[in-house]
Amino acid sequence: MTDQEITELVSEVLREQVPEAGFLGAEAFSSVDFDGDPIIKIVARYQRRPDVKPDPLLNASHVVRSALISRGEDRFILLKNDVASENQSESEID
Repeated sequence: MTDQEITELVSEVLREQVPEAGFLGAEAFSSVDFDGDPIIKIVARYQRRPDVKPDPLLNASHVVRSALISRGEDRFILLKNDVASENQSESEID
C-alpha cells in the first residue's frame, strides 16, 4: 500500500473507533527500523484523550494493524497518538 492509501485507511479506522477523542487526522510514512526492515510510522492527532477506561487510544495500534493486515499490508507499525489537550505550551513548561 502507498503512504496515501495507508493514511486514508488509518484515518477512517480511527475516526470510527475513537469518536470521543475528536480525531483530527493522521499521517503515515514508510520507513525502516533499526535492522533495516520496512515499517510504517503513523502519527494520529486527537483533540482530547477519551474519558473512559480502558483508554481506547491504547488499543488503537492493534485496531490499525488489524485493518492493514486485512488489506494485505504486513509491515510493522509504530503509532504515535498526539493528543492536543496534553501538549504543553512553552509558558506551561517555564
